[in-house]
Amino acid sequence: MNYRLLFILVSMLPLSSVAQEWEVPQPQEFKKTQVCLGNIQEPLTVELADSQEQQARGLMQRESLGEYQGMWFRYPYERPGYSGFWMYQTLIPLDIAYLDKQGRIVKTFTMRPCRSDDPRECRSYSPGENYWSVLEVNAGFFAEHSVRMGDQLSVAKQGSCASKDNK
Repeated sequence: MNYRLLFILVSMLPLSSVAQEWEVPQPQEFKKTQVCLGNIQEPLTVELADSQEQQARGLMQRESLGEYQGMWFRYPYERPGYSGFWMYQTLIPLDIAYLDKQGRIVKTFTMRPCRSDDPRECRSYSPGENYWSVLEVNAGFFAEHSVRMGDQLSVAKQGSCASKDNK
């Protein structure tokens, strides 16, 4: 099954047209890396959702996520602003940041789990701005760490987010 195509169709169509028989994608293995976000000094350990299957599965059916952990969805092309994420079969509330090609935040949301068994009942969170990647972390993380629009995500250098000026 082409999950990327299904995800794009779900994002583009009104939720009422999503097939009720939609199946939850199979669990996936994810590579990890450490990233820096805005002025946060501690690196975040993120799982990399690079394949279509990984992106379709995301954090579905996870029961928890560590404090400085998340998932980074990376796309090889620019995604349209009407294409969003949903919380179908996602059990934990999440903060989501849509990022431009340079890794700067163009839009954020706090997303609540969708408790419905019918995917048509789940809200889509579309940024209204084109984006190249997406970061998901625990809900409240952005507020707690003063993450805001324009903050940048970058790969941590040698596991550190400390700037050269701070060393």
